[in-house]
Amino acid sequence: MVGTVYQAPQISKEEYQKHRGKHVAIYKNKIITDGINSVEALKKALEKHPELKPEQIELYYIQIVDELIL
Repeated sequence: MVGTVYQAPQISKEEYQKHRGKHVAIYKNKIITDGINSVEALKKALEKHPELKPEQIELYYIQIVDELIL
């Protein structure tokens, strides 16, 4: 069976702190924009980089906290 493997981008601790709780648009392993939702992040990325196509941009949500408290 052939499947697709997705690998999360490497985000620095500083970037993680800066973008916590936001959706980010990533191109070539660099965060290019963020937004309160994925639509806003993609829209900002395409405005900032009009040469890019939507399929070239990865969208991720950076969690507010990285632990689960039970």
